[in-house]
Amino acid sequence: MQMKFCPECGRPLGQHQIERHLRRVCLSDAGGCGFVDYGRFTLGVGGLVVETDRQSGERRVLLIERNQEPNRGGWTIPGGFVDFDESVDAAVEREVLEETGLRCRAVGLIGFRNRADPEVNTSYAVFFLERIGGALFSKPTDEIAQCGFYTLAQIREMPRLAPLSRTVAIAALTSEPHFLRPVTVPGLGDRPPFTLFLGED
Repeated sequence: MQMKFCPECGRPLGQHQIERHLRRVCLSDAGGCGFVDYGRFTLGVGGLVVETDRQSGERRVLLIERNQEPNRGGWTIPGGFVDFDESVDAAVEREVLEETGLRCRAVGLIGFRNRADPEVNTSYAVFFLERIGGALFSKPTDEIAQCGFYTLAQIREMPRLAPLSRTVAIAALTSEPHFLRPVTVPGLGDRPPFTLFLGED
């Protein structure tokens, strides 16, 4: 759905060719503020947490069963949307804690998915996390029906495991994960420092 009014000054939006697209614009030559509607974008994050079972020695991946729509009863790695005032690594640590009770630290970026749907362009970053504390929730919450660690054999048999989650879980359990690691970079001028995820040699 396209905007009809400017979110900055409230004027009706017109149309103007910008680069290769006809975009909704608050036209400055008509007294507007110059706002350009570039469309809707969302950024989501998912946390891949792997641990080794102390008794069997098998490696397992943390998964959740959703307790609300969309996809209630479906399984996925824990995650959610990034808030406007947080970084992606802070968001994935927060989401894993809220959904599972585990405190984790983002080690690196392991995967990235982008999809340009007709109404919204969605991106989803998957992080490899290290467990540093907390305890798994033992009872359902409004958002999550259950959570736990699952083996490769169990993951391969789960009928309602999201395809992205299945792909990254199997990859993590069958090969050595490679990821982009966080590096702090100073900001330009008076801008604050930021995190850049870089590949290793």
